[in-house]
Amino acid sequence: MINVLLTGDNNVLKGMALCILSIVRKTKSPIHFHIMTIGINWEKNIEKITFDNFNILYEEISKISKDVKFSYYDVTKDMEEVFKNSPNKNPQYSPASLIRLFCYKYIDVDRLIYLDCDTLAYNSLEEFEKINIDDYEFGVVLDHMGKFWIKKDYFNSGVLYINMPLCKQNKVFENSINLLMKKKYYFADQSALYHSSTKRLYLDRKFNEQRHPKSDTVVKHFCKGIKYFPYFWVYNIKQWNVKKVHSFLKIHEFDDLYEEYDKIFGNIWPIEKE
Repeated sequence: MINVLLTGDNNVLKGMALCILSIVRKTKSPIHFHIMTIGINWEKNIEKITFDNFNILYEEISKISKDVKFSYYDVTKDMEEVFKNSPNKNPQYSPASLIRLFCYKYIDVDRLIYLDCDTLAYNSLEEFEKINIDDYEFGVVLDHMGKFWIKKDYFNSGVLYINMPLCKQNKVFENSINLLMKKKYYFADQSALYHSSTKRLYLDRKFNEQRHPKSDTVVKHFCKGIKYFPYFWVYNIKQWNVKKVHSFLKIHEFDDLYEEYDKIFGNIWPIEKE
């Protein structure tokens, strides 16, 4: 069984549903989806993914594939106890981006695929299982911009192939949390994981394609990018911003997915249409 971790708050529920739908349409192996969420009211009000919405996800996806399992984890208590006084409690993105750091407390599996909610499966996640990470904490892909601006081996944490036993043995997640308690980072969770991991296998960009998907792409990541012409501009277009995905990113490879999503979830979690 393939174990997949998705984390987030109610703001990314549409992205999570799109991601899960794309996975079950491309991956034939049984899949266990681990959904971790938080609800906090610090400087930013973060609403958790409710158990009712979690059940809607489970029920609708189960109609498509009988080989799926879903688990729900509310880690609000952990967040409040650990990060309430952290200099990173309101990071550049969302406090929900820190949720994955608690996975070691809840998920007991050998291999775990972590995916940001702004990702879509373009091919089967079974491709990950062909990779041997026995001697590595993570399988990672270089960050498209960070490898130039930060460090040449700086990776993007939006897709992680995790060797859970080795990460637990080396206390990678605990060490990441400890770092975030002491020092402010611009890319909080990503930088903490970078500094806390020492055994990384760098994978081909197809496992975390941060630009236009190609025929061999496994996971397409709708992360930030830069346009240099006619002027310098940082864009951040997510897969549920369908109009901009079409007009700006020129990506139409997921149109069948959008159509199916609209039939299943369109009435409750509508995505932007043309």
